[in-house]
Amino acid sequence: MVDEIMRWVIFLLAFSRAAFSQQLIEGKIIDAETGKPIPFASVSIQGTTKGTSSNLNGEFSMAVSQPVNLKITCVGYQSVDVKGAISNPLIKMKPIAAQLNEVVVFNKAVDPKKIVKKAFASIHQNYIQQPFIQKFFYRHYCKDDSTYGRLIEAFVDVWKNDGYHKMQIKAGDKEAIRVTQIRRSLDKTTFAQGHEPMAVGNILQADIVAYQTPERAEHMSFFSDVSNLKTDIDNYSFAFEGVTTYDGQEVYEISYCYKKDSALTTSGKYLQWTSANGTLFITIDTHAFVKTEDVREFEGNRVHSTAFYRKHNNSYYTYHLIRQGESHLSNNSVHSYHIDLTSIETGTDMKDKFVGHLPGKEELQGIPYDSVFWNANPTLKATPLENKIINDLGEGLSLNKQFLLYREYEMNLSQGGKNGSTKFNWLKEYSKGRRILYLIFWSSDCRSYLSELEYAKQLQKRYRNKVNFVFLSLDDDETQWQKTISKYALYTDGVINYRIGKESDILKNFTVKGIPSFVLISREGECFDESSRHPGNPALEDELNSLLSKTGIK
Repeated sequence: MVDEIMRWVIFLLAFSRAAFSQQLIEGKIIDAETGKPIPFASVSIQGTTKGTSSNLNGEFSMAVSQPVNLKITCVGYQSVDVKGAISNPLIKMKPIAAQLNEVVVFNKAVDPKKIVKKAFASIHQNYIQQPFIQKFFYRHYCKDDSTYGRLIEAFVDVWKNDGYHKMQIKAGDKEAIRVTQIRRSLDKTTFAQGHEPMAVGNILQADIVAYQTPERAEHMSFFSDVSNLKTDIDNYSFAFEGVTTYDGQEVYEISYCYKKDSALTTSGKYLQWTSANGTLFITIDTHAFVKTEDVREFEGNRVHSTAFYRKHNNSYYTYHLIRQGESHLSNNSVHSYHIDLTSIETGTDMKDKFVGHLPGKEELQGIPYDSVFWNANPTLKATPLENKIINDLGEGLSLNKQFLLYREYEMNLSQGGKNGSTKFNWLKEYSKGRRILYLIFWSSDCRSYLSELEYAKQLQKRYRNKVNFVFLSLDDDETQWQKTISKYALYTDGVINYRIGKESDILKNFTVKGIPSFVLISREGECFDESSRHPGNPALEDELNSLLSKTGIK
């Protein structure tokens, strides 16, 4: 036992030395002429694939174990070398004026569509063809209207078995994906129940060099995460905008637009389908994509995808992927999201190969939140935006405390068949000052009142993020309980399920005499009504609305 303790002490000391031996490099990249920040510039350690990207304010941070030389590159600017980088340098990049198409002189007219075709045909020459690993930092946040309701940060490894040798139609089909570290806030958005745990596949597919639709379609789909630019190239129009520069190379700037797509309805009106437009930056000498932008719109909904590429040993790879979008809901509110995927390091050593898939919700729950790791590994530099995220998500709690709280919240809402009474008591305390609770006491013999459970699920959709609907089962048999909630889909729609059994003190605390029973608990944690109206009674909504109005919630 003593030997085991000593081994852990030695490990922790070694980890601490490694963490504290890291030197933090921070800086800000600005336009030398205007002084304005330059977002999403490539910041790489010379001679390696290690690096990061500047944020919206042009700021970056990176942890290194020794003094390093940095290389800063960005489309439209002269590259900058920073020797012996130190903290807080102000890096000025000199812009190179773009030559507009009217003044660019070539031996023959520029055919932008032909250039784009050549760029797709040259992928095997310009991008890594062998298997490789890419280590990323992932940041994903969402908001409803102007209020932030979700934040996820993670470190993600992607092993590409075929490199860029073949285009793919979906991320994860031929790549292995794993999450090594993750921290999350509570999800308070309107889409909380519909959100996938992580959108790694979604953001990977912003890389148009790696992913394209497999075949032409009659209409472009707004909901596809994959570009159809190569597949449906004949349905696009292209324009040569001029010449700029990237990392010492001249670059074509080519805009594109999906040709108008509509269908005649029975009423004689035309229904507009998805529209798309964007810009491609392609090197003149090698026809390599170095930056791509794509904007899709449909009925007021919008998705904007951007991919940035940098070069190492004559091969390009992504160093920053961004996807942001907004959805307009029927109640006139707007749900929006922003996803960043920033490359930290790329390698081709087969020893790094692994097998795996993007973890699901339960697997992600098994990854512990390691505050020491996060403190020792700065990532994509935070912007003042995060101050608003902190206030909106946690009412002023630090992100560190929010992540710990989420961890506790997640553990107490999962596996409700075990220690259900303890987990419910935790939820009841946690909900004070936050949520109204509507409790439904039931058991597996629920056929006579199954419709009431369905009504409760419908109410949950209407009152999400305001009222928690909690199903408390009196079943003593966990297997039977699991079968029942699976049979009647009682885990769906965000309903919280606990199995407390027939002998639970909770039944005495709420003087439950029979089932089904319904109890309403106010936001202050007080028992508002121990014999509340059943879910199918329209008067229950009046009661809920009255309680919500007293707390200023509509």
